[in-house]
Amino acid sequence: MPDISIIIPVYNIENYIRECLDSLISQSFGDFEIICVNDGSKDNSLSVLEEYSKKDNRIKVISQNNSGSGAARNRGLREASGKYVQFLDGDDYFEPQMLEKLYNLAEKHGADISACSSRKVDDEGNITESRNPNSPINLDKTPFNKPFSYRDFPEDIFSLIGTMPWNKLYLRDMIISNNLEFPHLTGPDDLCFVYMSYVCANKIVVIDDELINYRFNRIGSVQTYRANHASDIIRASIFVKEFLKLKGIFNYVEKAYLKAFTNSIRWEISLCNDEQYEKFLNELKILMPEDWQIFKPALKKDNINLDYLYNLIGHKKVMLWGAGFFTQKLFEKEKETNPNIIGIIDRNKASWGKKLNSYMIYPPEILNKYKPDGIISMIANNNETVYPILKKEIKEKYPNIELLPNIFEN
Repeated sequence: MPDISIIIPVYNIENYIRECLDSLISQSFGDFEIICVNDGSKDNSLSVLEEYSKKDNRIKVISQNNSGSGAARNRGLREASGKYVQFLDGDDYFEPQMLEKLYNLAEKHGADISACSSRKVDDEGNITESRNPNSPINLDKTPFNKPFSYRDFPEDIFSLIGTMPWNKLYLRDMIISNNLEFPHLTGPDDLCFVYMSYVCANKIVVIDDELINYRFNRIGSVQTYRANHASDIIRASIFVKEFLKLKGIFNYVEKAYLKAFTNSIRWEISLCNDEQYEKFLNELKILMPEDWQIFKPALKKDNINLDYLYNLIGHKKVMLWGAGFFTQKLFEKEKETNPNIIGIIDRNKASWGKKLNSYMIYPPEILNKYKPDGIISMIANNNETVYPILKKEIKEKYPNIELLPNIFEN
């Protein structure tokens, strides 16, 4: 029995899977099996997998009709025999000590889940995001090298170490004893699995090492077409709620649940065009006729536009805080530079010195130089968790600069 079973769903990634497998074969830790589940690929992915399985007997290839990444992971899980399981994506690649560090971390602390950080890269491998304070790990709240569980963070457990399964090593016995599987949803199937695992784990332990190179928003990934399935996030919220109720802990973690799904709904609808958004609203009211309004704070599509931002700014000279996906998408529609926006602040080092539209991106310390009238937070994802921390940071470090309302606040 290998120490680790690595499960990789594979669908039309012939241009990436070699780099992924090469980075695993060359790991400093070698006692693992790789279970590649070919999910009905139409390109040459299967040929590449078969080529690698002939070279390394740790690589097993399973094929199935196209059923989605969640079904592929479930299939791999049924075949796994390792003490631990790691779900990886075949278009990512990994630092040489990833498996060794996560395995040793879990063994040292007797953890059910061990996790690490990651960085975003583009198709050429250039780093586009590093040291993001909130993705995949909430750097401001998550304890490092110290085990914790949902009991320690009942209001934040779902907002600490991300919604993705691939930066975590799971004890297989925990998965089996709790009957954890990926539900059949497009996009948030992984979110459901991850959230359920958080409340099943007696010990979670995290290291602040960027061990995964994550290709974000590549053409053909789930991210690029999930707006057509935006209402699946509502189905995910219902699925997770029922699971929490069965475990008898929903009331205990209800605040964390509301934060997490408000954030996720906000993210999903930011990807929608007007027609997709209307479809989402209609399905939300059908799926949750009695209590859909609990997610009303996220339903501000009409306000998420440039006119609304300009009204917030008024005649003040401001800097925007956050150069993430939402800000990028917003400024795609800007035809003329707003003279009252001095620039954009971001804690992502990889973005410093670059431009978003015509606005320069700076580190927070630049505020001491430019001293704007105010700052507007553009934080869309995890607003409920991050914005209070930002308020405190601005008050302590830049007391003479006004923090204007978050663009998502009422």
